[in-house]
Amino acid sequence: MPTAIPTPNRHTEQRHGTPGTTCVHYLNYELTCDQYDDMRRRAQGCCEICRTPEVETTRGMLVVDHFHGGGAWFVRGLLCDRCNSVMSRHDRAVVWGPASIPFREAAAEYHRNAYGKPSPEEFQKAADYIASRKPFNIRNVPRPARPVRKAKAPRVRLDHGPKNIARALRNYLRPEQIQRLIELLSEGE
Repeated sequence: MPTAIPTPNRHTEQRHGTPGTTCVHYLNYELTCDQYDDMRRRAQGCCEICRTPEVETTRGMLVVDHFHGGGAWFVRGLLCDRCNSVMSRHDRAVVWGPASIPFREAAAEYHRNAYGKPSPEEFQKAADYIASRKPFNIRNVPRPARPVRKAKAPRVRLDHGPKNIARALRNYLRPEQIQRLIELLSEGE
C-alpha cells in the first residue's frame, strides 16, 4: 500500500526555519519547503531583476516578492530589497523615481514571469488593479489641521540682566514692536 503524502502544515514545513519553528515562507506565503527550494533554484542565488548575488544584498538574503490586490494574490519570486521597492513602483504603490526608472521594463518582465504561474484571469485582475491605483505620494496625504494656540503672555524676568531680558523680548515681540519699544525707551533718557 503506498504511503500518503502528508498535507503541508506548520509542523511539516520547518526545513528553513530555526529548529522547532515553522518556515516564514510557509506562514506568510503558503509556500512549502519544496516550492521555496524550487524558487531558489530558479533565482540561482541572485535577485531575479538586477542579478545581484544574495550575499551582496543589504540583508545578505533575498526576500519573497508577491502581488496582492484587486482580488489577485500570487508569489512572483525572490528579490533584493532594492528591487522589491522597484516592484512597489511597478504596482503603483509609490511614484517612479530617477534611480528606479531604468528597472521599469525588467520589473514588467519579472511580473509577467511570476513563479506562482497565475492564470490569465489573475493577471487581468492584477493589471486592472495596478491601472486603477493612484500612485502614493506623501503630498497626496492630507495633513490634519493644527490646533490654534492661544498667544502666551511673555514671561520676561527683569532680574536676569539686560541680555536675558532682550533675548526674551525678541522671542515674543514682532520686529515692529521691538522698534517701538526702543523708541519708547529712548524718549525716557
